[in-house]
Amino acid sequence: MSACNPPQPLTAATAVQAAAALADVDWDGLDGPDALATVVELGRLKAVVDGALVAVAERLEETGAADAAGWASTKDLLTHVLGGRKGAGAGFVRVAERTTDLPAVRAALAAGEISLAQAGVITGRVTTLPRDPELRTQAADKLLGLVAEHGYDATDLDRSFPAVVRNLDPDGSLLGAEGDKEKTERGAHGARHLSFTTDTLGGVRIKGYGTVEEAELIKTVLMPLAAPVTTVPGACGGDPAHPSSRDETGRRVGHGCPDPVCAHDGKDPRDHGVRMWDALIEACTRLQATDSLPHAHGTTARITVTTTYDDLRQRLDDQADDQADDQADDQADQADEPDQPDQPQPERRSTGTGLLPSGDTLSATAVRRLACDAEIIPGVLGAEGQILDLGRATRLVTTALWLALILRDQHCAFPGCTRLPIACDAHHIIHWADGGPTSLHNLVLLCRKHHTLTHQTPWQVHLDPNTHRPVWIRPPPVDDRDRFTYHPPTRPPPLVA
Repeated sequence: MSACNPPQPLTAATAVQAAAALADVDWDGLDGPDALATVVELGRLKAVVDGALVAVAERLEETGAADAAGWASTKDLLTHVLGGRKGAGAGFVRVAERTTDLPAVRAALAAGEISLAQAGVITGRVTTLPRDPELRTQAADKLLGLVAEHGYDATDLDRSFPAVVRNLDPDGSLLGAEGDKEKTERGAHGARHLSFTTDTLGGVRIKGYGTVEEAELIKTVLMPLAAPVTTVPGACGGDPAHPSSRDETGRRVGHGCPDPVCAHDGKDPRDHGVRMWDALIEACTRLQATDSLPHAHGTTARITVTTTYDDLRQRLDDQADDQADDQADDQADQADEPDQPDQPQPERRSTGTGLLPSGDTLSATAVRRLACDAEIIPGVLGAEGQILDLGRATRLVTTALWLALILRDQHCAFPGCTRLPIACDAHHIIHWADGGPTSLHNLVLLCRKHHTLTHQTPWQVHLDPNTHRPVWIRPPPVDDRDRFTYHPPTRPPPLVA
């Protein structure tokens, strides 16, 4: 065989060896412009590899190699080899099949000019056109032109396809797309769904589908609630110019902002996706607080959580122990005492859980946080399983009490936070499980973020007996000097005349 045409497996192995050298690159040494140029080249490399996989997928289908090796299909083989989600290998097979009659798309992918996602959109959209080779080729060429001239990504290509179709068929004689619009909308509405699937990480995956009209209604409601919440830089108590001031030993100096992940610039740290999720939760919370939801057995919709009294109190005991340990460690550091041998610690009880009607479980911390809400009914069971408390009616925050709480706190009471009361919960300073009453002197306004922070960390709050304003007690400082390499700032050499 000629040296100009090496065997294909040898070519692939050589390419893999060359790409493996990327593992030894010092990425930290790249400056901004070099990083931008590098990511462009890596994107093209990924597209070239995907193009080669498409070509190999086509060959696997032609030869039946996957079936001969005992695989049910080529897509199953590709999914296994590439480590993707179930069915991911079908994408390569589909692109291979659809680019058979669109050689320009296959060539652009092989050259790294478009990505696999872009090729999938182009071929998927073009196959919805009538089986007119010239029409399909023209549509594919126009979409490729949008990538070359304007850098359209896969989403942009998907959205621009109707405009490309109108340009190719202005009178609708070939497609009649507008005439079928109402039919497709009815089909989308008929396929609507919303599902919740729990994972093993304490979360839930949400998947849904609906019409453009229904999605627009959802976005119209959520977008105002998802607006960024901004404050004046430094209003949190931190210094925007020096977010983490340290002394010569690397220990943090000063108290500054109470939020350890705050940037002190006054900007909302949440990205768009987080704000949209928070907006959905807030919209549901507002709806739940009204009398608009259907009643069941004479009451509005409420969450029922079952837990034990011991589990409900356990979280406070653990937090108190943790805080005492941290304070002792900090005092030892300040006294420069020599390290003492570790003493055996008493075994702590495992954190309890709360049982939801669906069968899912929550941590005791989450149950305590939920129990601060007026619409949460915690069912507390004794040691023998008997019902001890089903959420006394006197525990619920009344309208008058809520208004008084707003007049006192005005916004989230956590230091540096100014989120409005509409985005806040009424937090029991002394929890109801510990005998705390539902009264103004035992409540404080907290937004969802700081409400969660208060239940999950050693932060403590109480009301000043004179001013009746919330006063916060910080967690003990944590010595993190040994957790990172600290280089004290160096002074420039003195100028010599």
